[in-house]
Amino acid sequence: MASPGAPLRILALEPYYGGSHRAVLDGLIEHIDAEWTLLTLPARKWKWRMRGAAINMAADARARLAEWRAAGGEGAPWDVVFASTFVNLAEFKGLAGAEIAALPSIVYFHENQLVYPNRHEAEWDFQFPLTNITSALAADRCLFNTRWNLDQFVSETTPFLKRFPDHHPAGVAERIAAKSAVLPPPFDPAPFDAAMPPSRGVRPRIVWPHRWEHDKDPEAFFAAVSTLAAEGLEFEVAVAGQAFRETADSMQAAAAALGDRLVHVGEPGSRAEYAALLASADIAVSTAINEFFGLAMIEACYAGCFPLVPDRLAYPEIYAKEFRYGHADALVAKLRSLILERPEPLCARRIAEEFTFDCLAQAYAEEFERVAARAALGYRDISAPGVHPVVGSGASEE
Repeated sequence: MASPGAPLRILALEPYYGGSHRAVLDGLIEHIDAEWTLLTLPARKWKWRMRGAAINMAADARARLAEWRAAGGEGAPWDVVFASTFVNLAEFKGLAGAEIAALPSIVYFHENQLVYPNRHEAEWDFQFPLTNITSALAADRCLFNTRWNLDQFVSETTPFLKRFPDHHPAGVAERIAAKSAVLPPPFDPAPFDAAMPPSRGVRPRIVWPHRWEHDKDPEAFFAAVSTLAAEGLEFEVAVAGQAFRETADSMQAAAAALGDRLVHVGEPGSRAEYAALLASADIAVSTAINEFFGLAMIEACYAGCFPLVPDRLAYPEIYAKEFRYGHADALVAKLRSLILERPEPLCARRIAEEFTFDCLAQAYAEEFERVAARAALGYRDISAPGVHPVVGSGASEE
């Protein structure tokens, strides 16, 4: 471990360096006084990242260790490894060599593949949840972005392992639960503060700030706003999510059906543009069938939008009942009432205020220090008596 008083030395592994994964990691680097080494790969082809990133990253880590030694360094140049779930941590440790494998490690679960909604399940897809499980077993500490994510992962681990044809591992879920905690992902409020005060147009504006993929269910969103458009209601729609090559055409076609109600489609060119777009909207909508936290909706709340989220997944943990809907007709009804009686700007900002880096960075720093310190003393089972609560103030006690 680094000498007393010296900054902690952190090796961060992020094979999907984009979107919320990049935003959280970059913010932690900015807000935590540590010596960071960052190993990343571009944010594309996530399945291939999970399959192969450990090979590249282990080779890179070994090369950096060799450079450290050649320069006269002793031991390893890091005190702790911080990995996302898109890297197979067990493979990384096995390939990186004994000295790197001995470093204490934390894996952060932005999501988990045990409950990911696959449209076409094939046997080879079982590798992805199994990678999550082996990474959790290989880590000294597992951090989850919500209690829902943690609970789902732990509860689904044993049923998944029972799908093995024989030799079912025992006690795996319990071992993972014992070293797991909940720590929400922070966001940077600065671009949204710069976009204040919110600028509202003549018509109420609805924003859908999600990537265009099946697990965000864009069809459900467009079905809802198309119904309201057919009623003749006056409103605008901004589609602010990322599209991919295979989904760009369907995104454009669905959005074009809104006619002049459509005021924006596609990913904004910068964070400043994105913040300004959210600040121009009155209502932010999620129709997700897969969401483990929902950073885009938190940012929309901070920017001034009234959030409408499904009454499922991680959302009830963060949002009070007034912001949730139970089915497609309820979404249409709530949107209709918000169009007819426009919500006040910033009415839901309180939900987001406790998720900023200023509020959460210290908790991350303490996790890093604690794992590194206990490992240095020989305690490799970094378990805790409890977990961090989710700090959002909007959640209801139901």
